[in-house]
Amino acid sequence: MMKKFTQCILLCLIALISACATNQPNPLQNLSGIYVGQVTSVINIPIKTEFSVSDKGVRFGQYVMTERDGTQVSGTLDEFKQEGPYTLLVSWHDKYGNGKLRMLFSQQQRSFKGFWGHHADSTLMRWDGVKE
Repeated sequence: MMKKFTQCILLCLIALISACATNQPNPLQNLSGIYVGQVTSVINIPIKTEFSVSDKGVRFGQYVMTERDGTQVSGTLDEFKQEGPYTLLVSWHDKYGNGKLRMLFSQQQRSFKGFWGHHADSTLMRWDGVKE
């Protein structure tokens, strides 16, 4: 009788722990907005990066870089992969090509420090932003 009672208590504890673990809010659920910052290529140039989340929870984004001569270059962000509680790896696409951007967000999603490259293992160039 005591053995069944102990097993029942253990199963209840496991169920409770599992329920609590699955109900943890995603720390990056509120990243929507425009972030103003710098991106480094040969030089640092201004960039506005915008993140959105669809009604179905799909993340997407876009950005506009302003080159030294004033030319604006637009691009898109997709294939969002959460690598950690505050870290995202996304794909970028613009007229210069495509690649990966890895970003570490602040806890309140007020800013991010990012690094970009042409492959996930070569994200070495700076790309950051502060939420407007």
